[in-house]
Amino acid sequence: MKHRKLMGLLLMLLPPLGTQAATVDLVPGEMQACQLNDGVSTREVDKVMTKIADWLEADGHEYDLWMATPHFRPPEGYDFDVLFLGFWTSHAEQMSGLKKFYTTQAGRDIGQSLADVMTCGGNRHFNSVQVRTEAGAEKRRQGFGYMFDCTLASGKGPTDVNEVFQKWNAYLDESDIDHGVSALFPSSGSMESSAGSFKFLWGGDFTNVGETLGFLTEPESQSTWASITSETYACETFDRGYFFQRISQ
Repeated sequence: MKHRKLMGLLLMLLPPLGTQAATVDLVPGEMQACQLNDGVSTREVDKVMTKIADWLEADGHEYDLWMATPHFRPPEGYDFDVLFLGFWTSHAEQMSGLKKFYTTQAGRDIGQSLADVMTCGGNRHFNSVQVRTEAGAEKRRQGFGYMFDCTLASGKGPTDVNEVFQKWNAYLDESDIDHGVSALFPSSGSMESSAGSFKFLWGGDFTNVGETLGFLTEPESQSTWASITSETYACETFDRGYFFQRISQ
């Protein structure tokens, strides 16, 4: 029940995307929150992550998998040790990969290896829109990022979010600020949770993240952000900071 409530907070349902999302590039993925089993060491977790990466590579899956360790978070509702975020290259590749994970012996062995070291909530699926790309991100093995829960204004969707971020991107470019940004739109979950929500994930290289944090505290940056986004969505003020490690690509 604890994990069910946790995942309900982590991922909320967005109404059907329909033609609203047709003009943006949606990438499918999954999110899963996990707690380490009692007595499990970091070395044991690393061995399982290596096994997962080897299986993905050997089986030819195009899956960009990240493990995020929370560095700060709210005192209630986010009592997990690691958060997994995985991005497929297409919905066809996603269906192929998930089928092999759940129906082949090799896939089930990977699942058991993961269960030996941690207890995870059910997979929650999302469609992501990469609205800003950081230079060198494709080769990065680790970084730092923040995640916000955001609520869409009535009638707004992924295309509107993407358009807003293009305006924000132009402002960041003018200010010589570099970091990556993705918007994660739920594609599964409970309709009663909170329709019209998405997650705003930003981060990247440690230096770039540090420069961005300093930039975002400036009054001009805050007022510009508010004027650009206020009619499309609003985000919570508390953010969760994560150390990200890339498991596979």
